[in-house]
Amino acid sequence: KIALRDGAVAATHHNSQDLSAVPEYRDCLILTVPDGTPVEIGQPWDVDLDAAKASVNNAIDAEAERRRNAVLTPGAGQMAAYQEKERQARALLADDTPTEAEYPDIYNEIGLTADSAGEVAMAVLAAAERWRAYGRLVERARLAGKKAVAEAGDVAAAIAARQAVAWP
Repeated sequence: KIALRDGAVAATHHNSQDLSAVPEYRDCLILTVPDGTPVEIGQPWDVDLDAAKASVNNAIDAEAERRRNAVLTPGAGQMAAYQEKERQARALLADDTPTEAEYPDIYNEIGLTADSAGEVAMAVLAAAERWRAYGRLVERARLAGKKAVAEAGDVAAAIAARQAVAWP
């Protein structure tokens, strides 16, 4: 991969590192170079608009994912646990006679998250909604950025669209 700044190679990397996450490369285009292609720092590099837009869109998507992950506990197992707790919380609040056997994840948090099963369920739902509200803001910023990239008429405008994304 190469990082391009002002039409020239600013850096090269021979691994799959997400260069868009490196602060020094935030104003760069990140491109994959075919194997065996000679590359030197400072070398001029022509980029067509479609490649520039693809690079910028990839960087926008990666930033959105970084922002989402900043407020989530990582891992598929943890996400599954959150989803199950939310499912149990919704069902418990609609149940006139909830039991621990029916809602074990909610009852498991009594005394930790809140003092009763109903309060735990409400806390779980409130946390889920806070994440969703933040996620909606990230998604709006991501989509607005990609729309601006699609409308860019040249490479500089595509890069400017990325830099103008109003992240929450």
